[in-house]
Amino acid sequence: MKKYLAWTLILPLCASLAVGALPALSEERGEKTAEAVSLLEEGFRLWQQEAMKDPERIEEMIPVKTVVPSLNMETGETEDVEMDVYTIRQDGREMRYTVQTIGEPGENGLYPLYITLHGGGGAPEEENNQQWIAMGNYYSESVESGIYVACRGMEDVWNLHFLDESYAMYDRLIENMIAMGGADPNRVYLLGFSAGGDGVYAIAPRMADRFAAANMSSGHPNGVSLKNTSNLPFEIQVGIRDFYSESALRSVRGAEFEGILNGYESEYGFGYLHRVLVHVPNGHNFVDYRSGDACVLADPSEFAERAEAENLVQRFLDLYVENGGPDSVSSMSYAYDEDFNGALLELVTEELGMEVSIDTDTNAVDYVSQFSRDYAPSHFVWDLSTRASQRKDRAFYWLRAENAQKGLVVAGYDKETNTVTIDVKEEPDGELSVLVTPFLMDLDRLLTVVCGDQERIFDIEADADAVSRSLGETGDPYLAWVYEISLSELNEND
Repeated sequence: MKKYLAWTLILPLCASLAVGALPALSEERGEKTAEAVSLLEEGFRLWQQEAMKDPERIEEMIPVKTVVPSLNMETGETEDVEMDVYTIRQDGREMRYTVQTIGEPGENGLYPLYITLHGGGGAPEEENNQQWIAMGNYYSESVESGIYVACRGMEDVWNLHFLDESYAMYDRLIENMIAMGGADPNRVYLLGFSAGGDGVYAIAPRMADRFAAANMSSGHPNGVSLKNTSNLPFEIQVGIRDFYSESALRSVRGAEFEGILNGYESEYGFGYLHRVLVHVPNGHNFVDYRSGDACVLADPSEFAERAEAENLVQRFLDLYVENGGPDSVSSMSYAYDEDFNGALLELVTEELGMEVSIDTDTNAVDYVSQFSRDYAPSHFVWDLSTRASQRKDRAFYWLRAENAQKGLVVAGYDKETNTVTIDVKEEPDGELSVLVTPFLMDLDRLLTVVCGDQERIFDIEADADAVSRSLGETGDPYLAWVYEISLSELNEND
């Protein structure tokens, strides 16, 4: 039986466990590198102590009994639901969330953190509240150990989870959970369904360095680029007939990422671990919240390529109408009818000849939970045009750009030569910096930084002020840095 712990009781215990939770380096390192890690550990302790005394943060971690008006899906009536609600407030805006702590912490005394996003969107408050309440339990039964958070969209609009102000709220939530909630910074997971899936599409590439893995179910990407997910395991789940509309083509857009992400891996030579599941014969709704054998397409790319070329929307819709459904793509996307499902499965597998796998475990929690974050990757891609402008965190792994609104760079580190290489694919329109982290770079050797035809060698000394600034910006000891090198310094004479 799972053990659900009262959040208000577990909070002080987890906070004490989180202090000094940084592990030792996984291999023998020199004195300066080890001292830099110790400096990060001490800096994190100080930052955490200050965070735990911050009245605003403390208030954000205390629940308030709140009556939430919610739509009863069976009666169609509005009913009041009393629940413990937490609220983050920044710059006059609010983001509410609920929390469950499930099971026991990991070997390091910390819990995985599951951040979940509900469906809904541009609907009345009561409908979105109902979706929020449902998300409070949607994935939780699959969590054996973890802090399970269900975030309420900030407004009742289509992009309720990724308004400009939302991203800073997620940063704050993660910071608070690390500082006071006993969350493991390297096991933070993002999951969302429907409008929540839209949110995962938007948030994951803009905050990829924050998460260990992400699952997107039944959402639409809205044109987002996933280039920044080179080091973020990403699962995409869609129903084959979930088009939403003839123009949205929600299932096709999801299936396309199989080819897109494979293409990125070929182009850059690393990364982009992913899994794309196209559920057959499902529409918008399918089981992604518990273990079991599901039927999915063996090759999502084939569906993506053939869908528009062969007008599969119309073929599926004609079959839907033949089975008594209305002439509506939206209705077909959301309806459940056993006769139609059987006919569609036959159409897909027999007439269209698409291969399926019938023994796939589509449990989203199981997928993401197998991963821990690669917080100091040796290689990553940064598309600077896919950023969130209102975040205070201006870094991405071990690069930082203060004001750049565009640009594309590929960062690499060679362990043998202790060399950082920045390959500029598209010139950033702002200053770019290398952030020295002892979790990757060797401070006991000279560090070489190369960008284009510019090269310079640095003898790095860990800087306590840099540590303090970086923790103030990230609230994450693994993403903090001990020294910052502006690329403009490569042009300076020694």
